[in-house]
Amino acid sequence: MSVIRKNNSSSWLAQSSLSVNGKRPSKSFNDKKYGGRANAKKEAEAWLTKIEADILRGQFIDPHRAKISLADFKDKVGIVKINHRETSKGILESVWESYIAPYDIADMSLQRITDDPTIMASHIKNLRKPNGDMYSNSTVVKVVEVYRVLFNKAMEMDYVRRNPATTQMVRDWIPAKARKDIFYLDAFEVNKIFQDMQEHSPLYAVMIPLMAYTGLRSGEVRGLHWSDIDFNYNTVSIVRQFSDKVMDFTPPKNDASIREIKIPQYVMNYLKTHKEQLPSDCEFIFPNTRGNQNGSVILCDSVINGRNFRRRHLKPALARLEMNNKINIHTFRHTSVRLARESGNDLLTISKRLGHSSINTTADIYSELFKLTDNDLADRLDNYIAQLGIA
Repeated sequence: MSVIRKNNSSSWLAQSSLSVNGKRPSKSFNDKKYGGRANAKKEAEAWLTKIEADILRGQFIDPHRAKISLADFKDKVGIVKINHRETSKGILESVWESYIAPYDIADMSLQRITDDPTIMASHIKNLRKPNGDMYSNSTVVKVVEVYRVLFNKAMEMDYVRRNPATTQMVRDWIPAKARKDIFYLDAFEVNKIFQDMQEHSPLYAVMIPLMAYTGLRSGEVRGLHWSDIDFNYNTVSIVRQFSDKVMDFTPPKNDASIREIKIPQYVMNYLKTHKEQLPSDCEFIFPNTRGNQNGSVILCDSVINGRNFRRRHLKPALARLEMNNKINIHTFRHTSVRLARESGNDLLTISKRLGHSSINTTADIYSELFKLTDNDLADRLDNYIAQLGIA
């Protein structure tokens, strides 16, 4: 049976009659710590009642297991899962090493961090760059995600009962997203850059309209193989991307990024011409080159590096055309949304074409392009009602 007995002259020992994994939970309650003999006994009784209720509900957590430090637990179970993409694994590990491991919280026990959610909230609150500035929303969100993953594992393994990373106290210290001004090109500006590069950088010129009319990311467009293009149905399949960080092909950014999209006939015609410039056995659509600055020898052992494309081909074209030097490769992805919207396409269609994991992502980033959508809808409803003769 459960007992509360004198442990010695200055403490009480509470021990449950119920066992967990062959052990009966027990805890000592010191008179001085709890404000006297009577108070210590009351605390022992309350603890015993709670522990036995947790055991009966199957919610008992062994406090000794939770004494493991966050860093030791991370080393024991890891952050990543088998089904995580390589890019996700690298990001999570980098976040741990940069924003958690060097701080005191890494050496604290899981129990301490769980019992006092202000510890994690304080860490998030006080994260600062070397110059004292706050980190961006995306960086802090990644830090919280690492915490969330680790404590989810701790819950699954019965180390702790709660996940402090999901508390409102922690979420309150995630900085708001900074609204960035997005630079868009129009169809005529896209064509100007394309025509200039046809003359000066013919091997990569078609990359401009391909990105502007499909919304492919830089790594996706440079990761394309000819086997991904279906000239019969005018489609392109995105099944990989090229990562400049690892200098190799990796899976796309997320599951939604694996997609098949239709290419305008205008772009497809230039792709056919572009293919004729390359060796017949070259599997890459945009291979790397060597030689002079623009590359005089085509190498089909890999694809062009993003930095080299910007520095050797895009920026010189912008300079010759006296266009805004802030235009970069990602500008053409933004531009694709503008061109798709102006041609009458809806938000959901555009979101799927971009490979966004959520339509909310598209709506948030490109809200300015869709701000008139509701007005257009209301106007069409007015016309519809008028045609019915209801009004």
